[in-house]
Amino acid sequence: MKLIFSLLSIFLLFVNGSGAVECGIANRPFSRIVGGMETKPNEFPWMVYLKVQFWSGDSAQCGGTLISDRWILTAAHCLYGVVDVTAILGAHDVTNSNSLSRQEFSTKKWNIHPLWSYGQVENDIALVQLPVAAVMSDYARPACLPYSDDPNFVDFDVTITGWGNYSSSVDSGTSPVLRSVRSSIIDSSGTTGICQQKASGEGPFHGDKIICSDSSYNRHFCHGDDGGPMNLYNSYWNTYTVVGVAWIGDTSVDCSISTKPNICARVSYFIDWIHDTTGIPRIPRPTTTTTTTTPPAPTTSYFTCEGKPSGIYPNPACDCCTTFYKCSNGYAYLYDCPDAGTVFDPQISVCVYPGNLPACGGSAR
Repeated sequence: MKLIFSLLSIFLLFVNGSGAVECGIANRPFSRIVGGMETKPNEFPWMVYLKVQFWSGDSAQCGGTLISDRWILTAAHCLYGVVDVTAILGAHDVTNSNSLSRQEFSTKKWNIHPLWSYGQVENDIALVQLPVAAVMSDYARPACLPYSDDPNFVDFDVTITGWGNYSSSVDSGTSPVLRSVRSSIIDSSGTTGICQQKASGEGPFHGDKIICSDSSYNRHFCHGDDGGPMNLYNSYWNTYTVVGVAWIGDTSVDCSISTKPNICARVSYFIDWIHDTTGIPRIPRPTTTTTTTTPPAPTTSYFTCEGKPSGIYPNPACDCCTTFYKCSNGYAYLYDCPDAGTVFDPQISVCVYPGNLPACGGSAR
């Protein structure tokens, strides 16, 4: 199943007036995030900042995921009592209204999942429709959508992105710039999975509809991150798929140190509703026997985790590298050596100073 998933994400294409646009292409070859931090500007070009206006006159913010040039995926609770939505695409610092990459839309059209009710964990998913097609570019392009029969991805690494609260300081507010954090998917099978046990008090929910990730070591989405994506990286094709939609973010200053899991709507469960509502074409799952799914032959500078056990590996792109790879369940993640001036030693799988590595001109052992 993992092989099939790896071979397919590249075929998820969205077609607009300017031609075919590949989904899920980030503006950085590999995400190097090991803890919550500011992203590279427009690194995740499907991220949408949603400002919602309530009938009472109050306003709030949520995250969203661009899935075509006309549709945004978000959480149902973000639209409860809302009369108008402002969607901002191509933004990194949402306070910068003069950014040339920024596209802003006002809309009153959205679809909340018909089975969702206020306060419910399950079915908390919605679709916002833009009044006109957004311009697709490196700053705004859709994320890939999953298939209904995708695996549960337990133990896979995911990246959560948003403009929500990120600090334990009182009155710190939400982040003006997009931030991200990496965590791992945990089991939510049935109604008594690890996620349900750790999320005690959040109400009953079934793992078919919910996907969760571990929030230890401050890896948590918080207030203002609601509705944003849980991004699953496909290292073979260098694409991201939105596998989850963030539930309600904790409004307290203790959110960043909370041990409760990140709870998200499992997008694959709702994929038929998404396609039926939006009209986004369903891309058939190709078979691995066709020539279109045959992977290219690896080269000395190409790295894949296919067939490799989870662990640490050298970067084949160079002999004296400041970077290395981590394989996790068949997926590759590129990391920098943590200490400035160090390089990765493939023989002992740790970062050392160049003088200790012959490939960097250092003395031999």
